Amino acid sequence: MITYAEKGSGLHRVIAASGHWLEQRNGEWISSNDAAVQTIIDGYMLADTQAEICTAIDAHAATVRERATAGVSAAEMSSWSLKIAEARAYTASGNASDAAPLLTVEAQIRNVPLQAVVDRVMAKSTALQMLEATIAGVAGLHKDAVRSTTNFADALAYDWSTGWPAL
Repeated sequence: MITYAEKGSGLHRVIAASGHWLEQRNGEWISSNDAAVQTIIDGYMLADTQAEICTAIDAHAATVRERATAGVSAAEMSSWSLKIAEARAYTASGNASDAAPLLTVEAQIRNVPLQAVVDRVMAKSTALQMLEATIAGVAGLHKDAVRSTTNFADALAYDWSTGWPAL
């Protein structure tokens, strides 16, 4: 006979991964091997459930980040650290040829002042940094809350769907 208390879906995945099954029939828990499954149940700790929930939070944060950058090519994304560095260097020195050669080329091709390109890069950089800080903060807040729970019921009941930036 199985002694079961709800510990989350991760427990059921561990049981299945070990080649066993557990299900409830007519209000009674039955399994493929009561002794083996009970050992798994007993060994599945609160930290395991908390880790599973934190992994789900991280996956959601990644999804929010991906939505924020949808439609931006990898090539463009990879250029942003250089653009930001050039914009900051130009802002500090005012010397386009030394500080911002790539942004200067972009400005010349677009036939706009270099400062307009620098301003756009800085504004986009600030917006993206604030979005990332918000996503990281919300994810961290929820993971901290989950890790601070002291029982399975509270960990499983914690609602981590709130506070994410709307995109």
